[in-house]
Amino acid sequence: MTTAVALETIGAVQPLQNGAEVGGNATLEWTRTALLGILGYGLLAGIGVLAVAFAYRALTVRELPIGPAALVGLALPTGWLSAEAIRHGEVIADSPLIHYTSGTFFLGVLFAGTVAASGGHRLGDRLACGAYEIAKLDAGGQIADLVRSAGLAITVTLPPSVDDAEGYPPVDDSVKRELAGKELRLPSGLSIAERRSRVTARIESDYGLGYVRVELAEDGTVSTIIVGDRRTGISPSLGPNRAAVAISGPSLPTASAGDPVDVWTCGDSSRLVATGRLRASAGPVTTLIVDAEDADAFERGERYQLTTRPETRSDANALASAVRSADETVVAIAVEDGGTLESEFVGWVPGTVLAIDRGTAVLSLPAEKVPLEAGDTVYVFGTPLELESLSTGLEAQPASDAGTYSR
Repeated sequence: MTTAVALETIGAVQPLQNGAEVGGNATLEWTRTALLGILGYGLLAGIGVLAVAFAYRALTVRELPIGPAALVGLALPTGWLSAEAIRHGEVIADSPLIHYTSGTFFLGVLFAGTVAASGGHRLGDRLACGAYEIAKLDAGGQIADLVRSAGLAITVTLPPSVDDAEGYPPVDDSVKRELAGKELRLPSGLSIAERRSRVTARIESDYGLGYVRVELAEDGTVSTIIVGDRRTGISPSLGPNRAAVAISGPSLPTASAGDPVDVWTCGDSSRLVATGRLRASAGPVTTLIVDAEDADAFERGERYQLTTRPETRSDANALASAVRSADETVVAIAVEDGGTLESEFVGWVPGTVLAIDRGTAVLSLPAEKVPLEAGDTVYVFGTPLELESLSTGLEAQPASDAGTYSR
């Protein structure tokens, strides 16, 4: 109803049919029309910001910054005025576009929109807090100062440098600069383990990181932060010489992720295109994992028919899902001639050695007393902390070549 009133008020800004200039008896009518228009555009800005602030608080449990809120609010009336200027060559009641009356009206709309956006921002945030029972915590003001002076809250300062985690994509430099030296307020009386858990969870949730490790000194200060970005998409779970292809065609209701399938062309002369494994299905689109050399066999715009193959389903997809949801990661490391891992026993390698690729042979889950040889590719499963000791003198292979899995 409020939106309808705003639009009706904006609709009052119609040409007065008094000529190209405003003057004489038309001045009073122009002023009334301009004030109604400014009020209508201000209401439009306030309603828009109210909705955005409400949705932002409901989705993120955080308050929408006032800067973006003001921009969203002013974008609505200015966009409307721009459309009117393009369509009619004027923004207010027979006033030329290049005229001081149009400029005055536009400045009035900006002022009213800014004031209304501020009010809509506060009202929308309060409504969201009340509707979803979100408790607002004020980190400033007299009450906060009293809490800190009474020792009920402490300030934890993060170290000036942030390191990258082994086996995870590096975090953007802007995020690390924002984390360096940042101050976090925590309740007092927490143990070292509880403080570490609070800081870790706060950084993970605020910045959407895939891995965070925080080291605290005995006095509770943060000494080290190691972070890793979150991997998205299919590429991290693709093996060597494998590709993901999305095709169009009828899905298989009885098939699930990991099942082997054959891909056939549709029509009277059906032919086998490729074989692969089902990765995901969404309506008429199916994603398959096929050999890299078969990826070019599919034609753009064609539809295909899928059939299941009589093979025993493997647990590769379940393993990949478990690895992606855990802190551990799998990296493939080449053993160099004269390197630190040459002639090392498998049992002495940090983490868990899943396999050793020796070119002509692959040793799965090798025994602890099996020595590593130069030229081996070792697949190690472990946390970034365990894999850090492997980085000295070694270089992990690219994910596309080694089939690196990580969360």
